[in-house]
Amino acid sequence: MNPPLNSRTPLATTLQKALEFNLNPLLYGSIVEIGAGQEVARNFFQAGGASGTIAQSSSAYDMRFSDAIYGPDDTGRYVTRKRLIRMLDREYELVIERVSEDRPAESLYFAFADTVSAKRFGVDSECHGWMGIRFQHEPGAPPSQIILHVLMLDSSNTGQQNVLGTLGVNLIHSTFKHLDDCRELVDSLNENLTWGRIEIDYLHFEGPCFNEEINRKMPLQLVSSSLGPVAMIDKRGQCALPADMMYKKIPLILRGTFRPFTNVHIDMIETGLKNLTAELKVDPDQVVLFCEMNIARHLYEGGDDLSDLQARVEMINDLGYNAMVTSHLRFFRLGEYFQKHSLRRIGFLLSVADLDSIFDNQYYEGLPGGILQAMAKLFSSDSKLLAYPNLTPGGEVRTVENLEISEDLRHLYDHLVFNRRILKLDPPRGRLVPFDPDALGGMISADDNKWMDAVPPLVRDRIGELKI
Repeated sequence: MNPPLNSRTPLATTLQKALEFNLNPLLYGSIVEIGAGQEVARNFFQAGGASGTIAQSSSAYDMRFSDAIYGPDDTGRYVTRKRLIRMLDREYELVIERVSEDRPAESLYFAFADTVSAKRFGVDSECHGWMGIRFQHEPGAPPSQIILHVLMLDSSNTGQQNVLGTLGVNLIHSTFKHLDDCRELVDSLNENLTWGRIEIDYLHFEGPCFNEEINRKMPLQLVSSSLGPVAMIDKRGQCALPADMMYKKIPLILRGTFRPFTNVHIDMIETGLKNLTAELKVDPDQVVLFCEMNIARHLYEGGDDLSDLQARVEMINDLGYNAMVTSHLRFFRLGEYFQKHSLRRIGFLLSVADLDSIFDNQYYEGLPGGILQAMAKLFSSDSKLLAYPNLTPGGEVRTVENLEISEDLRHLYDHLVFNRRILKLDPPRGRLVPFDPDALGGMISADDNKWMDAVPPLVRDRIGELKI
């Protein structure tokens, strides 16, 4: 069906969006909010005409009231996905039960909910929330829903309230305006919000309005739309909440383009996992591995087509690994991200060739403190760089021990090696290859079949299918 909303202005203000929504006689539902005030509902009431759109708005700030209405959570927490689902269940059912028989047959019903932990005086805790909408995409249809998790970055409670109100209006308005274009729907979530006020790290669509494939594309869309710098994809190919993926875990990050994924990548993972667990004296199940693709350069160059990136993410998942997509170009930015999640022990899997960049002053141009500031951020926690050797075309093996470092950085490098912040990986010589993964693309294009021995069977079969 055609979207029931069609804004006339290229970018409507929050109140304009709310007013447009209110003036549509076929849209009707409720808004319920826990924590940070009734900021979403307030925008619709302030815009005017809400009596024709909003059946009710409510809050339940007291925990006993919240439990009485929606039931207690077995975790004892209130800002959870489970709590949000219970809110949507109850409120949507009430809307259908109480008003559907008295309204026009063409009506579309919805329930919006959020449960939020915002900034509190004297409390230094993560400010985050779950937000969602359950709705009909056509009259009489079973409901679909959109659920997201948001991190609020404003330093004041008032600022966070304002952000929530704007984001909530964007979600409600865009759900009905962009029913036929999920990519546009996601892009519009940060309208009227300046950069750096929110991060959305989880987004999920379900119901008859959406096909399941859309959820495989959402993590990339979150990062490419600048809604969040990091998105995580579990082995099933689904967007995963970082807090869940990393709970009581030590992240081990293998950064690469994975174009294609090679046998060397597999050996880096196996060797790195073995060395990291031995170094930290932990069991392997305490480590969570991510194959991380940085798309900052792709975004900088104005890349709009994400299909190639999506194919690589799916290949990583099909090989049995978690994937992570980020817009952080430099390693120390990744370190900052994990430290923000209170993770002190972090492992970075990289090639010795990557150390050439990390210990190059030009890599830090534009950073006030240069390489020293970057190193302080990267190693402020117990981070480890696990460096896998390179085999040059001439047969030389480049390792942590024989890497050439400029004289002005040699003492810094030696300090990090001596204190076991940079660890040498030492795989059998037979596993090394005299070319990097990027060179395989040229071999494939030139029909040089040497590439076949450099990749796992699954990758070989997929590339073979594409060539045919």
